[in-house]
Amino acid sequence: MRRSKAFTVFFMMVTLMFTMTACGNENEQQTTDLSKNEMTANEDGEDTMKNEDPAADNILVAYFSATGTTKSLAQYAAHILNADSYEIVPEDPYTEEDLAYDTDGRADREQKDSSARPAIAGGIEHMERYDTIIVGYPIWHGQAPKIINTFLESYDFSGKTILPFCTSHSSGLGSSDTDLHPLASNSKWLEGRRFAAGASREDVEAWLDEMKIVSANTGKAYSFDLENRKVMLNSGYEMPVMGLGTYSLSDEECYDSVTALLEAGGRLIDTAYMYHDEEAVGRAVRDSEVPREDALS
Repeated sequence: MRRSKAFTVFFMMVTLMFTMTACGNENEQQTTDLSKNEMTANEDGEDTMKNEDPAADNILVAYFSATGTTKSLAQYAAHILNADSYEIVPEDPYTEEDLAYDTDGRADREQKDSSARPAIAGGIEHMERYDTIIVGYPIWHGQAPKIINTFLESYDFSGKTILPFCTSHSSGLGSSDTDLHPLASNSKWLEGRRFAAGASREDVEAWLDEMKIVSANTGKAYSFDLENRKVMLNSGYEMPVMGLGTYSLSDEECYDSVTALLEAGGRLIDTAYMYHDEEAVGRAVRDSEVPREDALS
């Protein structure tokens, strides 16, 4: 049974990789080997981004997003440039109470404390392979969140080009970008840009064209969001890098395959009433102890 289970998962992954390639581009020279852009764990068990391809892209889009506004624009930029993306995730996630404005909550206190450096969960291996770093963040009290300071102080950006952008509902860019310059003083800083909530992909593309940001790896057909284990296809749609279709699987095969998927971190399960496998899928999800809303979202 274990051999059948392993074969099913292997077949699933191979099929998914071919599907991603077909959706992105039919030119085999433009495919990306997922093994070269994989999540790894450092000695402390934290997730890090590992890319061992010496010919990989020279641009990284790094961003912090508390509500999702900055994230959407960062993903636009990564897709337009065929660049890698990295979400700056706080080790201690912010709650709604933490973010409540002018309540002396956590975010308020951090912004008032020049020495505050919120810890980041995970990190980036081989930062040296990137020449240009696009850094995105929301405006908090007229400045970049202090976790951006943590990020900039965590790596050597000497000789790199840094292009910042921010998002806000009302505040302007202000000095939020120039105040960051001393944290990476040996870098070439380009003028930042503020985007309002609801800015479009076209707005981001026009800005990148204006700033003459061009990817060195124009052959990559899709971009990976490695922290969240998703890939953005040329169509502009996001797809998890791991999923399972249960059509034609027998009850036991379905149970074993869903179990293996969930154990491997996959959370995309394609099932339907006409497949007649709801009981096996439900049993596997229940036995895995993965929250139902996570497994079947």
